[in-house]
This record gives sequence, C-alpha cells and structure tokens, in this order.
Amino acid sequence: MQNHKVNLNTLYLSDKLQAELRMISRCPLTLVVAPMGYGKTTAVNWYLDECAQVPGTKVLRINVYSNSLPIFWQSVQYAFAHAGFDVLRGYDCPSDVPTAAMLMDDLCHALAGPDACYIFLDDFHLLEDRRAEVFILQWAQRLPENVHLIVASRNRYLSDDELVRLGGRVCLFGPKQLRLDKAGLGAYIRRCGGELSDEVVQKLLYATEGWFSAVYLSLQTLEDRGTLPDPSSDIYSLFTAAMIGPLPPMQQEFLTVLGLADEFTIEMARFVTGRDDAADLLAELTSRNAFVKRLPDSDLYRFHHMMKDCAARQFSTLPHEKQTLYYDRYGLWFEQHNKYLQALSTYRAGGNYDAYLRVVEQDVGVLLATLRPATVLADLDACPNAVLKAHPVALLVLMRCMFNWQQIPRMLQLKGLLLAALEEHPELDEEQHGNLLGECVLIESFLVYNDITEMGRMHRRAAALLHRPAISIHSTGGWTFNSPSVLMIYHREAGLLDQELREMDRCMPCYCHMTNNHGQGADLVMRAEAALREAEQDGLALPFAENYRYLAPLLQGCPQDAFFRQVTALGAEMTRHCGELCQRSTTPAIFAALTEREREICTLIAARLTNREIGERLYLSEGSIKQYSNQIYSKLQIGGDTRTKRKRLIDLLNSGS
Repeated sequence: MQNHKVNLNTLYLSDKLQAELRMISRCPLTLVVAPMGYGKTTAVNWYLDECAQVPGTKVLRINVYSNSLPIFWQSVQYAFAHAGFDVLRGYDCPSDVPTAAMLMDDLCHALAGPDACYIFLDDFHLLEDRRAEVFILQWAQRLPENVHLIVASRNRYLSDDELVRLGGRVCLFGPKQLRLDKAGLGAYIRRCGGELSDEVVQKLLYATEGWFSAVYLSLQTLEDRGTLPDPSSDIYSLFTAAMIGPLPPMQQEFLTVLGLADEFTIEMARFVTGRDDAADLLAELTSRNAFVKRLPDSDLYRFHHMMKDCAARQFSTLPHEKQTLYYDRYGLWFEQHNKYLQALSTYRAGGNYDAYLRVVEQDVGVLLATLRPATVLADLDACPNAVLKAHPVALLVLMRCMFNWQQIPRMLQLKGLLLAALEEHPELDEEQHGNLLGECVLIESFLVYNDITEMGRMHRRAAALLHRPAISIHSTGGWTFNSPSVLMIYHREAGLLDQELREMDRCMPCYCHMTNNHGQGADLVMRAEAALREAEQDGLALPFAENYRYLAPLLQGCPQDAFFRQVTALGAEMTRHCGELCQRSTTPAIFAALTEREREICTLIAARLTNREIGERLYLSEGSIKQYSNQIYSKLQIGGDTRTKRKRLIDLLNSGS
C-alpha cells in the first residue's frame, strides 16, 4: 500500500448496511445467515453497541461453542445473570414441551417492560439439537414488543413454511447484505489509512468476492509482503500465512494453545500457557489481529472460529508431550473452577483418564448424566481397567448412570471391577470397605425394583455396611423409575397387597436414611393408591371419591346403595391418607388463601421435592407443577428468583410448625 500507516482492524460498515441493521428494532426475530468470515458477529455487535447507548437498554450476548446443550444452557444462564435477570437462576434446562412452555412464559414476563432488550445468539449452527430451533421459532411468536432476538448462523435452520408462519415478525440478513461491493471495499481501505489503485481494488474484489475475512487477510498479506496472495489459496492457508506465520515461534505457540478455549481470561491464559507475560502478549495480539477480541463489558477474550480452526490445525503439529501438557493444564483449570463438563472434555482429548475419573467423583453424576450415553460409553472403552479400579467412587457413580441409561451389562461389568478393586486393596479399613460395598449393593438393588421384598432385603444389607449417606444418589432425583404409580411398581401378586404395604413400610425408612430422604413419602403414596384399587373395577366411582370432601354434604340424602357405599368408603380412605401426607406440619393462617391442591404442593415443596418429583407424586406434568407454584407465590406475595421463592415459602411453612 502507498500509505504504510495502515490499521486494518478499523471497523467499517457501509452506510447501507448500517441502515439495514437498524431494521432489527422493528422485528421480534432477526436471522443473520452467512458462511464463516462474512462479518456476521461484527455487524450485529456494532448495532448492539449503538443500541446500548440508549439509557435502560439491555443487551444479552450468548455464544454457542459446541453441540452440548448443557454447556449452552450454562452460557444462557450466565448471560441473563450478567444482564441483571435472575429468572434462570436455579432453572433446569427444559426437557419436554410443558417445561419449555413454562420457560417461555417466565422469560416473557421477566423481559417485558418499557425499555428495549436485545438478545444475541451467535454461532447457533453449532447447536444441532432440533428442540432449540423449535423453541426459537415458538418463542419468536410470543416475544414482548420490547424484546428483539438476533440469531447468527452459518446455515438457515428455519424452513420456508416456518418463515412464512413468522411473517413480518422476522428480519433476514444474508451474504448479499454483508459482502463488500467495489465502493465499500475502496471506502474500507481508505478508512484503514491505505490507498490502492482502482485496478488493484478490482483485482482484490474479484479474488475475494467481497468476503470480508478474505479481504482482511489479503490486505494483511499485502501490507506484510507487498503483494496480494495467490488467488488459488484456500482460506485456511491464507489465514495461517497472514496471521500466524509472521509471528515469532513463542507467540505462534501462545496463540495456538489459546485457540483450544471457547473463551478465556488473562488469568486463564497465564495458567494454561505458563506465560507470566500473557496480558502483554494478548494486548499486542488484539491490537493487530481482528480475529482475537475482548468481549464487550467483560474480561473474557474470544477467538473467531476461523482462528480457532487454524489454531487447532497448528496445535495438532505440536509434539505429543506438549499437547498432553496443555490439555492437562486446561483440564485442571476447569476442574478447579467447577466447570466439570469442560474438564471432562479436555481430559478426554488429552487421554488423561485418571483425571477424568477424578472429575467424575467430584461431580458425583450430576452433570455427567447430561452427556450422551454413547459419549460416556466410548470413554469407558478407552479407559484402562487398572485406571478404573483406582477410582472406586467413580465406579459407583458410573454404575448409577449406567442403570439410568439402561446399560445393565455395562453396569454389572463396572460392579465386577469394583469388587476386584476391593480385593486388590486390602489396606482399606473396615469403614472404607463397607461404604464402597454398601453403596454397590444399594445401586444393584434397583435391578429388582419391582420386587419390594427383595429390594428391601438388599437395602437392609446395604444399610448395615454403609457408614455415610450414598454418594451416587441425590435427594433431588426421581424415585419411581419413570412409572406414573408407586403401586404399579410394587404390587406384583393378587392377595399379597397388605404384605407388600408392610414391606414398603419397612423398606422406605431404611432407604431414606441412606439417601438423605430420597423418595420420602412413597410409602404413604402407595397406601393412598391402594385405597383406590377397588375403583379400578368401576371407573365411575373414582371421580366421586377424589372429590369426596366437597361432595359429602350433598350425599347425605342419596340412596344407600352399593355405589354410594363404595364412594363413601373410598373417599374416606383417600381423605385419611392424603391428610397423613399433607398435614405433617401446621401451616400459618396466610395459607388459607390457597386451594387444597396448592396447599398439598406447598407441603411437598417444603419436603424439598423437585417439580418433577412433585408431578410424579400427584400425577401431574412438571409444567403444571410450575404453573401451580407460580400461582402460590403470587397469592402469598413471594418474589425473587426460583431458589429465593422456594426458601421463603419453606420459611413461611416452618414458622407455623
């Protein structure tokens, strides 16, 4: 270039593109769809920075880094919390249609207001779960007027029919709007402080077709070498030659290693690379590399995906020992910051299964259960048996996951490894040995869950061995093995119901003691269901019996026939057993405003059951329980995030105990 004081990192958007971007404020949903390197993120961030100048405007930026729905959900929760919205704190990722609908309602309620709110989902194409796409489509049709959702993707994920259904509620941007024409290319070069002849500009436009990344890299090559790159070069060769090749070897390795991270801070860069001067290196790199940026209003840095792809290729050329070193540093960083999914992924990549199993033990199966079963099974195949046997607690956690995933042969294989490990380590004291073997028996008892007598026998054996609560079983998890009925699971033989109820009474206290009250109240639920077994022969009696407390005064004048006696007997029995379950504590007068059903749900919330577990108890969907809970909080004037509201409700209930 004729003028050597050139800054190619200068931001440039044509006047036409700027005007088109301002259309975003008129639509609930904006789709920005173009291949990598067209400047999608740059264009949207320019517009959002402009919007943020208006007082009161909220801007949420959410980056998608992989096809992991759990990791994506963590990013969503972080973005909302960072913007001052607590609506998603303690909120589980929706797993079905009702909970997704409740999430939409909660989000719309939390975001609605007089001030504009912009939510930017970047690199949405990386999330391949169709449920996310359906959610975006449905939510766009319900967004409040002040909320605008922007989704950037390399490919269009909505069909023509879906776009037609959205109508004027969607705004579309594509390569046509984003690519540079000849006038725009010339203006960008001048904005950067450079000057090229009309012939060179035309040659550059022909070679790049206005693709912004190709333009930037070509100009960088021209600035460094005095000539434009070979037009036949692919984008990765062009990128490596322009952005990585000219750097000293130390900076190349620094850049290559950080390319493995989705986002990173200076502290993380210092830890992973081992460079005390990481802050200075990042400042130098970001000053002359548009593909490494610090995120707005954050201490996080992020690589453009093109930079990440090239860095990954460069990383693969490092000696194996160095690759392993850096993977281990990444894994340790994530592990120390309780980012267990990322730690598992990094240790897996580096083949460090000893550290992988250490994380499994720390996570105790909470996040591990969100991974695809095939992923964990492949990890187990790659992990040597000797390493598995060195982590008996991890074997227990994995056994529990295998049962949940119906991988029973693999569960039994892990049991065999655990028993072998106990034999190979006679130095374990009696308590340690008992804890491991006892929890193994407890987990194995689930295999006979439809035989309450045998299950109870195994529970008592496990309790005799255990000196601590079970690690692999959480009080918040489901207990009825996805069955809608406790009675359906445990009543196996005609004429033995009373015996099975006695076994249940004997089994549950032992089980709850070992699992911090997991499944508490299942014995009462089974007895209440047993009271209704006669109604199975006559479907008409059940609705009357369920509403007996309201119908009792009206039935006084009815004929005393067999049907009347059946309704009366069933109704009285149901009332008595429901009273046992729901009146374990005295409730304050304020709860008189609630319906019977709402008071029943309050009692179960106080027992610290999750919405899913409450739904299983009451035969309602998780979404219905969420709706009831919102009604309860509204009537009792309890505000705050989900966790705070639950705590205040429990405090209210306990105040009357």
